[in-house]
Amino acid sequence: MMYDEETVDELMRVVAAEIEVSEKNAPALDERMLDWLGEDLRAGMSGSERVRDEIGAAAFARRVSASIAVRRAERILPPRELRHRAAPIVATVSKAIVESSRQGCATMLDLAVAAGSGRELWEEPCERWLELPEDIEPSARFLALRVSGDSMSPVLESRDVILIKLDASPAIDDLVVARIPDQGYVVKRVASIRNGRLELASFNPDYKPLVVARQRSSILGTVIARFRHE
Repeated sequence: MMYDEETVDELMRVVAAEIEVSEKNAPALDERMLDWLGEDLRAGMSGSERVRDEIGAAAFARRVSASIAVRRAERILPPRELRHRAAPIVATVSKAIVESSRQGCATMLDLAVAAGSGRELWEEPCERWLELPEDIEPSARFLALRVSGDSMSPVLESRDVILIKLDASPAIDDLVVARIPDQGYVVKRVASIRNGRLELASFNPDYKPLVVARQRSSILGTVIARFRHE
């Protein structure tokens, strides 16, 4: 059966919409699957038609994959009420993290300040604590960060606060805070894990993926909650 280009585009949109609303199929979606779907639909095209459609297919795969990742993150991490207060003592993160946990809180920093290249996050002074939601047990080590920039929009907007579970092992589609040489700390989504390396992607397509080693020195922890800015 011969498909024209308009039919292929329409079929791809239908397939994407079906996958996006399917809880069962969404976790299995990746760009390779979408590329395969497009290739299968274009099998009846002429060689020149396939060449013209190739760039559009790759862009389609990236758009739909990112769209599904956004919906999944918004579902897993619903926005919570932000409650924070002045720290009873002003101390570095490394010193305040234990005491804040004892009081059902997490030390809170502004990532725009603490993420500078060459700076050590643990030695940053902490002046505010985030009050942990009731459903989160203060038994683990936590850190709250106020994010900056638009690389993770629309899930995270500038000035939103994220709660990080420190020392957690990241999995695909987790949001993590990673340390990038010469860039400092960034918030990204784990797009893939291969050969001991993590590919970290942004939700905003204007930002290119990053690759880091899967080790504690690279990954600060995973995001377990998000809070909209005031």
